[in-house]
Amino acid sequence: MEAIGRFVVLERLGVGAHAAVYRAEDPVLEQLVALKVLSTQVAFDPDGRARFIKEARLMRRLESPRTATVYDVAQLPDGRPYLVLELAERGTLRDRIDELGDRVGAITVGDVRAVAVALGAALAAVHDRGIVHRDIKPSNILIRPAAPDTAPDGIPGGMLLRDDDYLLLGDFGLAKALESTRRVTAAVGTPAYMAPEQAAIGAPLDGRADIFAASAVVAELLDLTVGPRDPRVAAVLEKGMARDRDARHPDARAWSRDLVGALDSSLVPATVVRGVVPAAAAPLTTRPQPEPVAQHTWFPGGPLLLAVLVAAVVAVGIAVVVALDYAGGAG
Repeated sequence: MEAIGRFVVLERLGVGAHAAVYRAEDPVLEQLVALKVLSTQVAFDPDGRARFIKEARLMRRLESPRTATVYDVAQLPDGRPYLVLELAERGTLRDRIDELGDRVGAITVGDVRAVAVALGAALAAVHDRGIVHRDIKPSNILIRPAAPDTAPDGIPGGMLLRDDDYLLLGDFGLAKALESTRRVTAAVGTPAYMAPEQAAIGAPLDGRADIFAASAVVAELLDLTVGPRDPRVAAVLEKGMARDRDARHPDARAWSRDLVGALDSSLVPATVVRGVVPAAAAPLTTRPQPEPVAQHTWFPGGPLLLAVLVAAVVAVGIAVVVALDYAGGAG
């Protein structure tokens, strides 16, 4: 088997333009880790190397259970640096979405709620420490087993999140400290989830760019849900994805609170959605508070909005027919 330093490489998990990630075993500490190795074409570019080391420093600065832990930074004999990271043993949210395929109804409203709670907590932790992630998307939302003293995100009857699943953020390669966002000189991010201001070179950024991306992730999940398509949920996501960042939620906690509240309200009393007990009967509060291009068919301009508009048109039409009928009868 190939070795990287003292680590025994078990498999390659993925490779990108700037780095490759491997699943490996640490024989000294007897644990599985992820190794992120900077690519050759970037490793000897001073700027690329500096960004890679900066990623490690930013992640160390976080120290949150909702973000992947950096254990160490080391160097290969050929001079390429690599990070030793916490391994997300259960893959990513993108993996889970891909497993479900295009089966509408494969994800419950409870699944979406769990992601909203976890993502809100993760973004709050990141932003509280003065960092903007800049690349929130399903493949950067990692899944591992919950620690013994940590409540899991998995829900009974859930299809997307299972049992003791626990979500955390990874890949801070594009992250920036808030004090340096005014010096952004290039548009970076994943187009399907990227806030408009990220495409404007030199535009200042803050945590509201991540709120835009998080809203896009939730909208993508809602495309696969069963149950209600509530206008209240659409309103929260519309606000989260407003083109003007000043029109968005002021912070991740407000975003998560509004979204979770809307999702809870969308669960109709006396109805069970794929095993999830509705809010009126037993609120889902027992636990603490492309990439393929995401085509959010229900928002904006999709089935949900269409259903609301159709309902309004039908209501007006009925009212007109009744009025005419009444007038005719009176004549």
